[in-house]
Amino acid sequence: MPHTNAHVSDAESVLPDDVQGEMWMLRDELDTESLGFTVLALEAGEETMSHAHLDDDQEEIYYVVTGGVDVDFGDHTVSLDTDEAIRISPEEERQIQNRDEFSKLVLASAPV
Repeated sequence: MPHTNAHVSDAESVLPDDVQGEMWMLRDELDTESLGFTVLALEAGEETMSHAHLDDDQEEIYYVVTGGVDVDFGDHTVSLDTDEAIRISPEEERQIQNRDEFSKLVLASAPV
């Protein structure tokens, strides 16, 4: 088949129930071989866990669809607003911190 369609409702959120946000990983639903595609919705003040991708050697791109987040790299922070994107190397430890409004992001990842 030359294409595959998916909707976020096709996947279950991978975030724990005690978190107000949602995170839908759509790699399986889109049947991709190496490209990761995730939709992340965060309520005001929420944050993701700190992580890097050394084990799977994945670079990531975060694109802010709506709202605004800060991406904390430990020694510095990058602020992103609607329609801004950032590429992150696998070895960079990072954490997304949402600001004071609802934010939705698209996260794309692939092996380097």
